[in-house]
Amino acid sequence: MKKNAAILLLFLAALVSCNQKKQVAESKTTTTTDTATATAVPDKATDSAAIRKTIVDFYNWYDKNYMLLNNYHLYASIKKKNAPPYKINWDEVERYHQFLRLNIPQLGEEFVMNQKRFFKECDSAFKLDTEGDIPYGFDYDWYTNSQEEPSYLLKQVNKSKPWGLNWSGEYVLVDVKGNYDNNGKKEDETLVTLTMKKEGEEWKIAKIGTDN
Repeated sequence: MKKNAAILLLFLAALVSCNQKKQVAESKTTTTTDTATATAVPDKATDSAAIRKTIVDFYNWYDKNYMLLNNYHLYASIKKKNAPPYKINWDEVERYHQFLRLNIPQLGEEFVMNQKRFFKECDSAFKLDTEGDIPYGFDYDWYTNSQEEPSYLLKQVNKSKPWGLNWSGEYVLVDVKGNYDNNGKKEDETLVTLTMKKEGEEWKIAKIGTDN
């Protein structure tokens, strides 16, 4: 009888111990899950700083090296040299994009894809306009989205003035702000708009400008 009672007590003790271990394990799992969830919440302040750094780093590089990009002959004359009609030189485009990938880490893969679509648009325009002296799409700087020298934009980019950031899903639309003198009064203006997207753990430029 005593032996049976002892066995019963041992069984109950083992059962209580198992339940306690299970509760501890469940508590740890819940804590881990909660921590992971909290970690996954975007930190907009951190992301905003990273986005700004990407843009500033890019334009500082571009101001010093933009002439390197001019060495690529992305379009060619079909008949007479340096005269219409034109066509996109796709082999040169591939070399050009390989240079971007290897040398400008701030430009993302989506930027390359968007630019390739833009070149296809240019190629289609060349076929429609066979007499225009200025090739469609090549009359402005794609990276400043203007006809200004890069140094003009860089001067404004390096200032600590706040920019406009609009979050939309996986993209962030950034209005790089600057100012100009309006009869002695400083007025704000958007100098260039960039679309940013996170690739892996890094924010990259996906698009510059809003027209293409």
